[in-house]
Amino acid sequence: MSRDSNELISAYLDGELSPAERAEFERKLASGEISRQEFEEMKAMTEVTSSVKLASFPDEVWDGFWSQTYNRLERGIGWIFLSIGAVILCSAGAYQFLRSLIEDPSSPWWIRLGTAFVALGLGALFVSVLRERIFVRSTDPYRKVKR
Repeated sequence: MSRDSNELISAYLDGELSPAERAEFERKLASGEISRQEFEEMKAMTEVTSSVKLASFPDEVWDGFWSQTYNRLERGIGWIFLSIGAVILCSAGAYQFLRSLIEDPSSPWWIRLGTAFVALGLGALFVSVLRERIFVRSTDPYRKVKR
């Protein structure tokens, strides 16, 4: 066996040895080739660490944590910054794309037409969703209910 004694003891205690390796380990332990004191110390350490469990907080603690103003504000600000950055980058990309289409007379007509339809479709969808949100917000009977 080529493993050093610590690895061998650990493998024995974890049940990772084959029956032949286990018998060989027990023979070495009985003959003194492997330190009995080292084995007992590692066995005690394994027993202690296997009985340790992580403490879990009650649900009330987590509910309080997630509902704290600071955490809600922090996440809200993060989403606002992410959204603003994404809008800026998407707008700049769309602007550059449209500018190159307009300035480049060699662009095929079907790409220009397809781009125009995409822009009109996005505009119509935006207006439709905005109208729906305004309607739902004004007619929602639960809008004043706090979560």
